[in-house]
Amino acid sequence: MNGLIVFNSANDVVYQKLNEPLAQKIRSVATTQGLLQSGGSLDSNILLQIFSPIVGSQRIMQCQFDNAYSSLQCEQGFNLVFGELLGFTFLKIGQIPVELLGRQMGVAITLTRYCYGANLFAAQAGAMQQELLTQCLDCYETLLWEEDQTYLLEAMPRLLINTELKRTVHLTLDATLEHLRQMGLPRAHALLLVSNKLVAANSTRQALPLAAADLLFLSLMSRALQAPKSPSQRAVAVFLQGVSHDVNSGCVPSIVHISRLHGNQVLLQVIEYAHMPLTSCIYDSFFVLQKIVAVQHQGDSDALKPAFENLESFIVQALTALKRYLKQRSETEDLENCTKKFAAKWENLRKMYTEYFKNFERELLVRIESNLPSFGEELKQIFTLACCDSSSVHELDQLSDTAANVEAKLLEFAEFLAVKATRNISIDAYLEDFPGLVHFMYVNRSRGQMLAPDLRPNQLVPKTKLWSMVEIARNYLKKGQTTVMWKDKAFHYSYFLWFEDMSGGVLSSVVDLQHHFLSTGAASGNGSKSPTEPGALTMDYYHDLAELCFPKLSPAKVRVYELYCIHLGLVTATCAVEHARRLVATISDVVGEEAF
Repeated sequence: MNGLIVFNSANDVVYQKLNEPLAQKIRSVATTQGLLQSGGSLDSNILLQIFSPIVGSQRIMQCQFDNAYSSLQCEQGFNLVFGELLGFTFLKIGQIPVELLGRQMGVAITLTRYCYGANLFAAQAGAMQQELLTQCLDCYETLLWEEDQTYLLEAMPRLLINTELKRTVHLTLDATLEHLRQMGLPRAHALLLVSNKLVAANSTRQALPLAAADLLFLSLMSRALQAPKSPSQRAVAVFLQGVSHDVNSGCVPSIVHISRLHGNQVLLQVIEYAHMPLTSCIYDSFFVLQKIVAVQHQGDSDALKPAFENLESFIVQALTALKRYLKQRSETEDLENCTKKFAAKWENLRKMYTEYFKNFERELLVRIESNLPSFGEELKQIFTLACCDSSSVHELDQLSDTAANVEAKLLEFAEFLAVKATRNISIDAYLEDFPGLVHFMYVNRSRGQMLAPDLRPNQLVPKTKLWSMVEIARNYLKKGQTTVMWKDKAFHYSYFLWFEDMSGGVLSSVVDLQHHFLSTGAASGNGSKSPTEPGALTMDYYHDLAELCFPKLSPAKVRVYELYCIHLGLVTATCAVEHARRLVATISDVVGEEAF
């Protein structure tokens, strides 16, 4: 049983995705309770009646005590995990351990942000975005999360090719980006994948650098839309994140043109079209608005004024950016009218808050709370008109021609790339120099990329042991352990995490991670909030770790690496450490001048 239900702030069901066993179970419960006649169809009203007590209780715990449930564990391994995004409550249901269900929940929320931006499940977004979300969730949960190393580690596999071919691919993608620039699209990315492995990712100077999560999402989306009878060319509207350290990151409205080429090649042309300073202001305003709503629900009068001042700062920035944007654009009548209504509602709201802070009358607070929903709706309308208008990208037909040019230029290498993708890294090539080594996974967390031998049906290490190893290593990392070794009856496992500067020198953390995590309660999970999970999709855990360990350095100047090794059980710890050191050096030599 597996499913996802999303409720809005009024506890109405706005999205549901239930597999057949779970749907059948809910039908049985509904029939027993007299909510559904035998053979009747399951609709949102029935889901609301069954789950509203749980969701209502969750909101009370959140609003009144700021201590919402993270999960509920029931009989027969039936578990529920809660999540929240911009006032929407996500309920993930399944018969898998709570920790795994929580990771699926995090990915579901992330995919929702990619598909909808800030305007979650809005009518303006249309059925296409909901269908895209469902397809991506299906692909992740049914095909990838238990089968693919990429989504186990949440890092893109890199295809290793020789220097000359690499140069040819980069020149081809650069020519593609130059063509897009001449078409009036100066902010763009071009990515080439072969059998879901990254060959190259080129970007124009004006484009916002892609985050590790963006690479994973783009790959996941291209796989989700790869139905047997699907068209070879397709354009999709999404909202990428951008790298964490960029001031405009968080929501990057983009058009992704997917082209399936010869030999399992996929070309992704990503066009950024929105005014980023404006989009960033408006997007951040949603979260600040949600914060003040939460503070008011909790009745925390001490926190209300700082929350209002924070909201005022963001709204003023957004209005200033809107006025500047309107001066630069023509044919903006709808946006101008919407901006006037938004400014008027804000001025009304601001006056009520100002009056409230003078005498703290309860009646004023009730009026404010009744005005906040309509203000939020105007903000959503502003976001739709100002940030989701992709009409400037009117050359989509030409992107197919650009893809055809790429295919023609790389046609003579297509078969080689297809074969290379199936034999990218073989563990057999390492057996002579590293006796006893049976598998490894080398990850550059700063770039969101990985190198590892492909998994085979008859491999020595069972897939279950590989997944278990990663889970154990993550649990120790959350306790501040960056080097871990352990053994079972068959294998010796080792895990290493380290930091380097831009020249490749090893950096030592200025923070004692074990002490930090113990003192904050994160190591035991006893903190006031659920501890963050290592990974890249739900949040950039490793970027935050670099910030924590090197507070005086920009995270962009710190590289984070991980290495997982599995040896035969007879290998000693000393030998495993020596192998790890030489393995990293060997891989660096193989990758060549482009540092991995």
